[in-house]
Amino acid sequence: MALIWLQDHLSFLRFRLGLVALTLSLTLLPVDAQVFGEGGLFNRNKKDSGLTPDQIGVPSPKSGRVEALKGHEVSFEIVAEAKTPGSTVEFLIRTFPSAGKIVSMVSKPSERNKAVVTYHADPSSSATSDVFTFAVRYRGGRYSAAVRYDIDLVDHKAEIVVTEGLDFGEVMIGDESVGDIVVANSGGATFSRQLIIGAPWHILSPADGKLAIGPGERRAIKVAFRPERRGEASYVLGFNRSRRGSTKLEGVGKPSFEIVNQELELVMNEEANQREGELILVNHSSKPTRVFATASTRLEGSLKKDYFLAPGKETAIPVSLLRPDLGPFAGSVQFRTTAGDSQTAKVVSRVAPGRIELTVPNALSAEVINFGKVEGGRSVERQMTVSNIGGLPVPLEFHIPEPFRLLNQPSSSLAPLSSVDLSIGLNPTQNFRGSVDVLMKVSANGQSISTRLLGNVIKPEGMATTSGGDWSSATSPLRGLRLSSGTLRSSLDDPAPSQGSAEEALSDVSPMPTEPTTERSKVDHEMNQQKGEQQIDKIPAKMTNASELAASSVKARKVQESLRSPEDLSLFSSESNEITIGWTTPRDSENYTFEVELLGMFFAEGGVGPVAMWMPHEAVEMERIGRLMKARILELSPASNYEFRIFMIDEIGQSSAASKVIKARTSAPMDWTYIYLALIVVALIGLGYGIYRMVRNRGPVGYEAEHADL
Repeated sequence: MALIWLQDHLSFLRFRLGLVALTLSLTLLPVDAQVFGEGGLFNRNKKDSGLTPDQIGVPSPKSGRVEALKGHEVSFEIVAEAKTPGSTVEFLIRTFPSAGKIVSMVSKPSERNKAVVTYHADPSSSATSDVFTFAVRYRGGRYSAAVRYDIDLVDHKAEIVVTEGLDFGEVMIGDESVGDIVVANSGGATFSRQLIIGAPWHILSPADGKLAIGPGERRAIKVAFRPERRGEASYVLGFNRSRRGSTKLEGVGKPSFEIVNQELELVMNEEANQREGELILVNHSSKPTRVFATASTRLEGSLKKDYFLAPGKETAIPVSLLRPDLGPFAGSVQFRTTAGDSQTAKVVSRVAPGRIELTVPNALSAEVINFGKVEGGRSVERQMTVSNIGGLPVPLEFHIPEPFRLLNQPSSSLAPLSSVDLSIGLNPTQNFRGSVDVLMKVSANGQSISTRLLGNVIKPEGMATTSGGDWSSATSPLRGLRLSSGTLRSSLDDPAPSQGSAEEALSDVSPMPTEPTTERSKVDHEMNQQKGEQQIDKIPAKMTNASELAASSVKARKVQESLRSPEDLSLFSSESNEITIGWTTPRDSENYTFEVELLGMFFAEGGVGPVAMWMPHEAVEMERIGRLMKARILELSPASNYEFRIFMIDEIGQSSAASKVIKARTSAPMDWTYIYLALIVVALIGLGYGIYRMVRNRGPVGYEAEHADL
């Protein structure tokens, strides 16, 4: 019964307790709202502003640096830039320090954009610095990017005093000067630092650059100055941030060698025909110095790779523009040592002036030319070459006394690095006898070269007095131009001789003597004799090859240098009266035409000549096959030597430069004379044999039988 009564009372008690709790909850609701709710006593600052994080904005945290003594705490402020000084900023540590710990971080009540951080440096850490990062925001906004705050860790406090300055003075490049920096620690902590310095300064002691000085100690640091270039050099070596914790290093680099003539103008050495000069180098060092030379491309051939300079002396380095470099020049030569010292000199030169040089084939010198013996009335010639070995064109002048004569007509000027062949003939009259010794002069730009011309004129063998009429065929003026081939014609319209060359026709003439029968005949004979002697004197006994003559052109042309000349001239075929040649035409020349010129000999009125000249040839048939051009040259003489050159002509009549010369020879014509004679002989033999057979077959019996029936 007691148990049942207890269960009934417990149920009643549960009901009463629940009723009491409900009553208390309803009673205390206004109090909770007033104390802890929004705007209550303990939550007044949590009022919702109704702004988004982007509208609230982001303050800017400021980085900083502080020094902390190991084993001790240090307090410092971290700051954020806010919109207004009264704006509340919240701070957040993003990255914590590793060589210590942050004990606390409290916002300053009076300055809401600042917070006080207390940091404790770990005394057992060997680090010399520590760092942490933090971010800031306005309440309800978003955080800014994290910024860095550095902490310098020191062991107690070291007071460093160093040498204020160290002057090394003038030091030659490649050498060194050593000085001492005294470092004293007057503090109560050990000072350690890794010294780092750049060239031309070098730490010799301590060798590894690690400096450690205990309290009250001092140490000398050895520093070397090794200049790499001329001029002043300075560097500030810092040990700590105090005013007395840095040393200024000063020094002046002095060149180990020097070029005396910084600018050199090369002058012409006429014997070597090249422009030369010397660069003078002075070695200021007390030991031999090796220098390496580099120069402009045109000077490299005259310089060695390296040179050794004697101590305290001058050394001459030859510099030249090697032959055939004759153009203007402006360049430089640089000398350098292995230590890095270098000097540069400027080298200039004007264009080499024009200078002529005279050479004679198969002769040691051109001072004397001996023509040997020559019969009176005959001719002999010698070849020589005038060359312009300078860099400018020169005008040519010739002074050749009688009886020597210039057989060809060279140009009035000679281009740089070019030459012209001359033919000098000794042409004595028939009546002249004895030795000949004259002085020939070739002049150009004030330069004159003299050459002795020697000869011995002797009596002609088997020759009598020459009649002028006998030379008329050999000396009659030509009415036009004629190619210098194997035969010489007196006129373009006259038939060629059947045999013999021009050389034979002129050198082997032996006129038969004539005896005038009347007084009138004597006078005519003497006049013809004088005329014949003059004509013989004007015609050389030996014709010069036309290709060796400085031939001019009959047709004046306007040469355009941009037009390319025909190339790859070749001979396709040769017949008795025609020659076919071909060449490669330049690209894009489909609308251009081509002209063929051949080399001929010109005899002027009065017997002056022969003169080699280039003349256009009209009888030419052209055929183009792609870039190949074929020319069939007609109306040529049989068994004759010819020389051709080609010109390309554009639409406006401008001409290219002449192509290379091609030589060809026509074949001999077929001689039908003997063929005709042979045919006649064969016909006569056949006719005779037929008559013989007919006569033999007509016997008496046959005759009688044939006429018996009549």
